[in-house]
Amino acid sequence: MYVPEHFTYDAGRLGALLHRVGAGDLVTNGPDGLEATFLPWSLDPTAGEHGVLRSHMARVNPQWHDQGPALVILHGPDDYIDPSDHEAPGQVPTWNYITMHVRGTLLAHEDPEWIIGSLGELVAAQPTGWTMAELSPERLSGMVAAIVGVELRITSITGKAKMSQNRPSSDIDALADALEARRTQDEEPRYPRPSMQAVEYLRGPSREHALAREQAVERARTAKKSGKKPGRTIG
Repeated sequence: MYVPEHFTYDAGRLGALLHRVGAGDLVTNGPDGLEATFLPWSLDPTAGEHGVLRSHMARVNPQWHDQGPALVILHGPDDYIDPSDHEAPGQVPTWNYITMHVRGTLLAHEDPEWIIGSLGELVAAQPTGWTMAELSPERLSGMVAAIVGVELRITSITGKAKMSQNRPSSDIDALADALEARRTQDEEPRYPRPSMQAVEYLRGPSREHALAREQAVERARTAKKSGKKPGRTIG
């Protein structure tokens, strides 16, 4: 995935993003070419060198046979940005988004105990209070027989947040206000309602990035006027 430096999304946010979205696309390359299945995932950050993602799929889905190199794509918030959302005129439509590509080695598990343990991890991550104990042994056994466990042993994580970091800080403020207004408007919106996570990211990391850039430009401009080389700020 191509990621300009200013759109880098910290790989350490994988757990937080997975907690918010809960699921993502498993992509493999099998005998019939590329295959993709949308699956729920649980993260064990302590397993292996970079952590492990665990899930399951229907046994009749042939993709679980595609063991080996694989990719899981997690989708964060994404929003259409209208030219009218900007502070300055003369803008063009664009799309903001957060995504994370998790590469690794895919393994399949047919052991019932492994599958039940993985199901328990997925259930425990939800706030409903429902537990596996509510299933009868017969129902659980039948369900486990119909699925296969899958595990991605992570080798690399690449995150990308194209969230208007390249815009002026004042424009980012205007975008955040526009998206928040779109979230709360009473009438049926023209576009899907933005998530609060998108608004918070604009007002947090995006704005901080823009301010740091603007301050660096101002220091360089001041140094040029004085004939001195601009200093660097650490931290």
